[in-house]
Amino acid sequence: MEIAELKAEKRQETGKGIARKLRAAGKIPVVLYGHDGEPVPLTVDAREFVGLTRGEAGAHIIVRLLIGGDRAKPTALIKEIQVSHAKGGVLHVDFQRVAMDQEITTALPVATVGEAPGIKMGGILEHHLWEVEVQGTPGDMPPHLEADVSNLQVGESFHVRELTLPPNLTLLTDPDEVVVSILSPRVEVPAVEAEEAEEAEAEVVKTAEEAASE
Repeated sequence: MEIAELKAEKRQETGKGIARKLRAAGKIPVVLYGHDGEPVPLTVDAREFVGLTRGEAGAHIIVRLLIGGDRAKPTALIKEIQVSHAKGGVLHVDFQRVAMDQEITTALPVATVGEAPGIKMGGILEHHLWEVEVQGTPGDMPPHLEADVSNLQVGESFHVRELTLPPNLTLLTDPDEVVVSILSPRVEVPAVEAEEAEEAEAEVVKTAEEAASE
């Protein structure tokens, strides 16, 4: 799994009012949890954080926090991101401290690769599962897993059990779950037929109304 560095600063004050002021100043309030220690309130630069999560792995990265005034450089996973649905900005982030030599359980994104023959025949690719849960050491985690759809025909599916994992990872998601499938092409009813069907339905309704009035 990719390791990225992110500058952070300790913060003494907490609360909604303080958080609003930090966000107005281009900062994101974050909290570092884990390893039975006390939660550590921090702030990070909003632009730097968003830039880190725009890569191929998205938020599925290990972050080395460079905390100002602190010699320790803890490594952590992004556990939760709170986003404002109204404005679209990041409101708060939770980091979970991890040790590079200890196993963790986390979710890895699944990306499709290849071009399915079923799509060339007019089929529609439907993505059912966007990530799977795995267990292993952080250093063995790839940025994502790949679902190769190169052989999928219309009506066929790619299952979790078909994913190729690095040798030191354990898959925890149900292997029978469907990752992607190729659906049959939608059949569009010609405009003339649709219009005739509407007229026939209207005639049936009219006849029923007349029968009720007699």
